[in-house]
Amino acid sequence: MNRIPNQIRLFNQDINIVFDDDYCNGKGVLGEADINHNKIKLCANFEGDPIPFQRIFHTLCHELAHCIIFMIGRTDIYTDELLADSLGTALEDLILNNFDNQEIK
Repeated sequence: MNRIPNQIRLFNQDINIVFDDDYCNGKGVLGEADINHNKIKLCANFEGDPIPFQRIFHTLCHELAHCIIFMIGRTDIYTDELLADSLGTALEDLILNNFDNQEIK
């Protein structure tokens, strides 16, 4: 796997993935799940430095975890950063260790 997809299908919804360095740098984040618009914003360069692919992929998994938690109806805890990071790390591990480095479709 060596690229981030433009879109992921999750719970029968399309989640658009966009790179928006200005937004992320302005908020001081590497990524953000925009639940209301089915969008994940990621940062390719933060404070002038490029983000390594592995970190971008980890951030994508973290933001997908926020989406998953929200989509299963747990709107009370979907903003929990520790939960999203733990679930995102598990998702990242699952993908990286079981899909022969194939591109996510």
